[in-house]
Amino acid sequence: MSLINNRNEESTPEFEVISGGKEDVRSSFADRAEEETEIDLIDLAWALLDKIHYIVLCFLIGAVIMNAYSYFLVRPTYKSTAKMYVVSASKNSVVDLDALNIGTSLTADYEQLMLSYPVLEQVINKLNLDMDSDTLAKMITLENPTDTRILNINVVSTDPKNARDIANTLMDVSVDYLPKTMSTNAPNVAQKAKLADHKDGPSYTKYTIIGALAGAFLYCMYLVVKYLMDDTIHTADDMEKYFDIVPLAVIPDVEELASEKQQKKGKLEKGFSK
Repeated sequence: MSLINNRNEESTPEFEVISGGKEDVRSSFADRAEEETEIDLIDLAWALLDKIHYIVLCFLIGAVIMNAYSYFLVRPTYKSTAKMYVVSASKNSVVDLDALNIGTSLTADYEQLMLSYPVLEQVINKLNLDMDSDTLAKMITLENPTDTRILNINVVSTDPKNARDIANTLMDVSVDYLPKTMSTNAPNVAQKAKLADHKDGPSYTKYTIIGALAGAFLYCMYLVVKYLMDDTIHTADDMEKYFDIVPLAVIPDVEELASEKQQKKGKLEKGFSK
């Protein structure tokens, strides 16, 4: 009897009992997922493609929202431009080579000094503007085209008349004030600013494209985060992938079984009717 008992004990397989049910499986999966550093890009791509219709919808919604925002809430702006020629005629109104060279070097100095607060304060006082010099400086852009001694004074404002007056006044003040400060000859006025006849901004196309891309991008980011945070076992392949365990059986979904029965029933009824 002792031999039989020993044989039975030796032949009896040992089984590991897993307790805790669903919660233990989830915690074990979470531990395994933390160890995994690679992301299955193919699965992620399929997850995004599965929601492509929602991505397109968010793309369109973002475009409509930003287009409406730019049209109804963003005030249109207007730009006026005045031009100065930073070379003074000398020697019987003849511009010589020395004057051209001096004009080239002075252009960069003018760009800096024209936006200094002494000059801007004079513009504010002459036009009685309700703003400080820092606010006024943000409205002004100075441009020096390559290989020229021309200085463009661009002023952008929501009021076209205000933009024109600021550009012309800034040029007049600079022509009078800066040569005295720099001990140089006064530059020549090349072009007075005129009243803008069309809007400079906003760009409705730019706002629409930004809104469309932002809408699609935010929804894609939501899907990616949802994919990375999902620790649910969906298929038998997931069980084998994360736990190296091949399931013996799979319990089918009740809804899928019901739909399959309905399809089979419909096919049988069509067959009998024929």
